Amino acid sequence: MFTQAQDNWLILKGYLALIRTAKKRMSEADLPLIRKAFRFADQAHSKQRRLSGEPYIVHPLAVATILADLGMDSETVAAALLHDVVEDTAHSHDTIQSEFGAGINHLVRGVTKISNMKNQRQLSEKKKSRLKEQEAAENIRLMLLATAKDVRVILIKLADKLHNMRTIDHQKHEKVQRIASEVLEIYAPLAGRLGIFRIKGELEDLAFRALQPEEHTRLVGMLASSRKDQEERIETYRRVIQQRLNEHQIKAQVSGRAKHLYSIYHKMKSSEKDINDIYDLRGIRVIVSQITECYAAMGIVHSLWPPVPGRFKDYIATPKTNGYQSLHTSIIAPDGNPVEVQIRTEEMDRNAEHGIAAHWTYKSNINANEKAARLSWIERLASITESRGREYIEDLREDLSFDEVFVFTPRGDVIALPQGSTVLDFAFRIHTEVGLCCKNAIVNDKNVPLHTVLKSGDRIRIITNRHPAASPNWLRYLHSSGARQKLRSFFRRKEEEEQVEKIVEPEKPSAPLLRIRRKKTSNPKEVPIEVAGSRDIPVHYAGCCTPVPGDRIVGFVTRGRGVTVHRTDCAMLPESAPEKKRLLPANWAGLTEKYPVNIEVKAHDRQGLYLDLVSTITATHTNILKAEADIPRHRGGLMKAEFMVEVEHVDHLSDIMESLRRVPGVESVQRMSK
Repeated sequence: MFTQAQDNWLILKGYLALIRTAKKRMSEADLPLIRKAFRFADQAHSKQRRLSGEPYIVHPLAVATILADLGMDSETVAAALLHDVVEDTAHSHDTIQSEFGAGINHLVRGVTKISNMKNQRQLSEKKKSRLKEQEAAENIRLMLLATAKDVRVILIKLADKLHNMRTIDHQKHEKVQRIASEVLEIYAPLAGRLGIFRIKGELEDLAFRALQPEEHTRLVGMLASSRKDQEERIETYRRVIQQRLNEHQIKAQVSGRAKHLYSIYHKMKSSEKDINDIYDLRGIRVIVSQITECYAAMGIVHSLWPPVPGRFKDYIATPKTNGYQSLHTSIIAPDGNPVEVQIRTEEMDRNAEHGIAAHWTYKSNINANEKAARLSWIERLASITESRGREYIEDLREDLSFDEVFVFTPRGDVIALPQGSTVLDFAFRIHTEVGLCCKNAIVNDKNVPLHTVLKSGDRIRIITNRHPAASPNWLRYLHSSGARQKLRSFFRRKEEEEQVEKIVEPEKPSAPLLRIRRKKTSNPKEVPIEVAGSRDIPVHYAGCCTPVPGDRIVGFVTRGRGVTVHRTDCAMLPESAPEKKRLLPANWAGLTEKYPVNIEVKAHDRQGLYLDLVSTITATHTNILKAEADIPRHRGGLMKAEFMVEVEHVDHLSDIMESLRRVPGVESVQRMSK
């Protein structure tokens, strides 16, 4: 345990580091807000300590300093100081809003984790683990939803993860493995997609060290033995390039650069090569003033040494989706080995280091449409609603893959797709109906099948049928989770519609076909579920997870009551071997009954808010069975409303929830178990 004097020194040291960093990036007028946030957080966390024994406030101070160094505004830095207050102390979001305003409260709320683990002590460890997995996935999804409204949310979270990884040695082994895996799967790729390579590289290296300490130590030793030779070789080429650029009156900074440990390890594993067979452990970076000088410098480099065919990439003319711009090439050095050279402007280099934080200052005049366009991919990731728990994480991980291909529409528009994407992925990216009606495609003037894998530079024209001709086999051809979700939704709707009886009203022969829904009945045989291939087994719906058509379900044999149907991810499913024998396969038979589902909405109160929520639900052709609301005392406070609504299937439910999220002032919308 630290003494009081040591505590005071650690806190003062962290505070002074924050203020020094903030003064470099902000005006004097910004500092009072940061000082106020520090005093509030310091008092709130005064009795808390980290596992290292340090005062807890050391962590928020470190997170705030990382963000100040990225050049973020005073609101972001203040929110970083306060980011754990609501989650870990007795203070509420209402208090944060009252003391610091709605903007900072929104940021704090965005990074505050929800918890469904309260009062769950009676559950087995395996059920707790499953529930925790679902909770972690939902926390990430809600964070992405908040990020889609304000990108500063994810920047705070990345800084939080970075400091936690820097100090992870004090955690238990199991927690280290879980946190480091999540960082490697989700947060490092998110940093990459946002173009913040400085944070991405450090997160990957720290996670690599935590997950595979022996491999990490071995690789550090191997690199140390060859470092001197590598540095001398690169320094020779660097001086040659610098001299030739000077001769052509091109002012440039030419430097050697080392690859991150994890990127070297990943390359060794993926290519099955030893470190002695990898020659681009170090490269050369050339930074110039203007774009025209980038291309001039590239010509000079290629005049010095022959380029490696196929290794030239122009990310200036065609930036990556995260805004990254640079020229990449590899040359054959005099020793016969390839050396990678990157050429960019000073501004491009700042963006490559800091990504979206470098040009996303909230005092700038960035167009609202431009902001929305740059964050559209985050909205798409947050809208993956079909998968839950581990499945959501895996879908998210796949969509965050940083390897991309850049292809062209017939009009010349550039479309970025994950590497490995097919013609069918391209068609669904253009529009859902284009994907569903896709027949074949013409790629670079050649007819190709739907499973053709695309490469950068391909020009694609989709040939469509007049009506959807989608096949379930197409799921094998789709590489992106977004396209798979669209296709699955189509088949689920199609299956439901095939089960609906259609008639023409006799007194209105010209009227369109009307759908007649089967009314709910207490007779279990009328419930649209097949259990073990039979529709004749008595079935009841589990109240703990309230399954609706489209959910993946399983049946559990109950004594005297037939079969209770649960969602497959329900935390209340049995885990002991004897109880598991009572589980039966189940699936929806496709009838279009309505099912009650509870939805919780949290929003900042304002005039007409409750009416807007109700109107939004009814606009989706949904019946409200029950509605309750806790109205705050003051305008702008957080209102919590609960609605019991009738839904037909998960797409219907998703439509309701997404519509509610678009209502001004809404902070979160989530499905409740009861």
